[in-house]
Amino acid sequence: MKKIYIVTTYTGTVLSYLIRNISKTPYAHVSIALNKELKPMYSFGRLNPKTPIFAGFVEENINEGLYAIRKNTMCRVYSLDVTDLQYEKIYKNIMEVSTNRKEYDYDVKALIYLSVDRPREKEYKYVCSHFVADMLQKSGVEILNKYSYETRPNDFYDLECFTLEYEGLLSRYSTQEQLYVPNMAKA
Repeated sequence: MKKIYIVTTYTGTVLSYLIRNISKTPYAHVSIALNKELKPMYSFGRLNPKTPIFAGFVEENINEGLYAIRKNTMCRVYSLDVTDLQYEKIYKNIMEVSTNRKEYDYDVKALIYLSVDRPREKEYKYVCSHFVADMLQKSGVEILNKYSYETRPNDFYDLECFTLEYEGLLSRYSTQEQLYVPNMAKA
């Protein structure tokens, strides 16, 4: 068994504010990481941290890009146990999108359609939640009872199959702090 990590965030940008208010949950963006250090997190979002106009497949890091600008980004980091085969398939599916990233676009219209409960599926187009759900479903990880294109960030909030690893400022996320357990036997 291996673990993958699902990271939900709220940056406080205008777009994240709108998404959060429409979805009625505290987090507006979702990413997937294949290691506890969250290096990198994969998603669909801003290609340029200073403007939401250009968006697509992104490799996000905690203290880079938009997260370096928005140091008060709140997050939840969840872990999910997957089989070795599922893990390899997730990696392969993400790398397929990464290698062909120029063929993929951010689906701005999907945001509008999702806000009025009319999800749409377009080939080579994703929003963050659709991307994460699609990578999981294509890898045999069935945690949602809906199509990947119907998925919203709030669908990843507190799923029973998840283990909440951390909640707080993304800039303060550190696996070192989480792994520290005092040795009570020496005390």
